[in-house]
Amino acid sequence: MIESLRLSGEEKIRLIRQEAEQEAKALQEAAAVKIEELRKNYADKLTSAEGDETLHALAEAGSRAQRVRLEAERGLSDRLYSIARSSLHLLRDNGYPAVFEKLALELPSFPWKLVRVNPDDVGLARKHFPGAEIIPVENTAGGMEATVADGTVRVINTFEKRLERAWSELIPLLVKDVYREVSDGPSLQSR
Repeated sequence: MIESLRLSGEEKIRLIRQEAEQEAKALQEAAAVKIEELRKNYADKLTSAEGDETLHALAEAGSRAQRVRLEAERGLSDRLYSIARSSLHLLRDNGYPAVFEKLALELPSFPWKLVRVNPDDVGLARKHFPGAEIIPVENTAGGMEATVADGTVRVINTFEKRLERAWSELIPLLVKDVYREVSDGPSLQSR
């Protein structure tokens, strides 16, 4: 799945990185221009004020560059999540009935009353949840959401929910892989 994410998002990621780096470079150049102006304006007065202004300008430029990088990485994360979520249907390609069975076996042993599944999984769900009402839902790529009769227990074991839960651990690895794959210039991580 990581390989398909890399392939489908590589160009978008490169463009995001390029834009962020160009904006960061422009901010740094603007800071350099401002510093040079300060030096010229205060050439006659070599006081501590010049040092303070210079430090302030540099700090401000660094802060802006940092914000640009963080926004670019957030955008990259959002795009990768979107790509990952839209690729979940690919997990149905090979051996999906066995995957469905494993997901069903992960559920606690309760008398499940309602089971929501992808419309293509209705037959599988009837096999694994014979006493439950099977409800097809379009917005699930795979897995199931099961609820007991009184609604006090509900377990969501869908591809979407598993991706959501694992995303905070996956995104640093994906971003690292993306930077490694698209290393035709300085990365956003080099701070």
